[in-house]
Amino acid sequence: MDPPFSSDGAGMALLPHHPSRRKAWIGKIGAVHGRMPGINKLPLKVLGTIGTLLLVNIVVWVGVGVVLAYHPRMAGTAALAYSLGLRHALDADHIAAIDLMTRRLIADGQRPTTVGTFFSLGHSTIVIITSIVVAATAAAVSDRFGSFSKVGGIIGTSVSAAFLIILSILNMWILWKLCVQLKTIIEKGEERTPDPWDGAGGGPLFRVFKKMFKFIDRPWKMYPLGVLFGLGFDTSSEVALLGIASLQGASGTSFWLILIFPILFTAGMCLLDTTDGALMMTLYTSTALARDQIAILYYSIVLTLITISAAMAIGVIQLLSLILNVAEPTGRFWDGVEKAGDNYDIIGGAICGSFVVAGIGSVLFYGTFRRAVDRRIRKREEREAQEGVMVDGEGDVDLGGEDVIAVDVGDERVQAGPLPDKKARVDVEASAGPSG
Repeated sequence: MDPPFSSDGAGMALLPHHPSRRKAWIGKIGAVHGRMPGINKLPLKVLGTIGTLLLVNIVVWVGVGVVLAYHPRMAGTAALAYSLGLRHALDADHIAAIDLMTRRLIADGQRPTTVGTFFSLGHSTIVIITSIVVAATAAAVSDRFGSFSKVGGIIGTSVSAAFLIILSILNMWILWKLCVQLKTIIEKGEERTPDPWDGAGGGPLFRVFKKMFKFIDRPWKMYPLGVLFGLGFDTSSEVALLGIASLQGASGTSFWLILIFPILFTAGMCLLDTTDGALMMTLYTSTALARDQIAILYYSIVLTLITISAAMAIGVIQLLSLILNVAEPTGRFWDGVEKAGDNYDIIGGAICGSFVVAGIGSVLFYGTFRRAVDRRIRKREEREAQEGVMVDGEGDVDLGGEDVIAVDVGDERVQAGPLPDKKARVDVEASAGPSG
């Protein structure tokens, strides 16, 4: 016997298992969703995903609240761990990686809403493992964590920088394809949507990138990538140090109590990263633009250009930060690199702001752009219409039969008739007036 309720849909609430009941529930939810101004602009799948993460955060805080009722001295540290998770979700490498891979999956015809979720879970795995190790062997790890963190930082930063720079190059190819497609629609009226991943004309370098990134063809495959990003220990060290501080500051703190810090950190980071990925998917696949190919291409070009700029900038900053940490060069330039590396949260927030500003600016500019495009399209259509019609000046065109054509042009009459030997025979009769 089937259970009365199921929750097999990603991000969907518990719904009746029976198909007819499930359909009725979805219809009711859709009706309520349609009556909510502002919120009805977001797909139900996106709202379900974000709502699920909000529910998880509430459940986590309820559980932590019960624990903190018996250990009130840990409340401040718990709030700090959660805020660190929220802050790190705004780091530029998170936003760039999630946005780039969301576009990658959309290019394959998917509608991913959990790219940020799996990326955060992979990242948080390193946080949790590190915290467990620190909680179990606090004294030993606290003495040796510095060298371990440095090695992990080199690995994690190298992976992150290489990933962002390579994906930026890949998105440059997509940007070029989008521009070519927009030009083709304007000049020729062809609206065939090409596959930006087909590699045509991309050369061997693009084909290498294509094989590499075709591996991530599902949102859950962002999990191992998040693990690699997490090896940077820029956040693991923060949570691990919170665990060490808690062990030293609260006498008798158990191993299990230490785990509330990485759990809170994970909950906060997953919430914002999931929201970022889901909203980016909504923006890139807006149904309001679905029938207007030119509008889709216009906004895709704008957003792709911002994505490339942000990802390339962050990748270069990470690469320079890696050189700074390993080679330790000096000078004003490297002082600036160090400050940029220490303010990733500000840079990440600036990237989020740039998407908003660019979105508003592109909407305001779109009217001017579209009017210019429409004028070019009308001129093209008028030119094609003129080329497709025979213009005979003062003469008349008479179709005398299947294969007999007589044309009067001024005072000349040109007559072409059928010949059995399939050779053209043209008699030209010149007369000063009407023929007898």
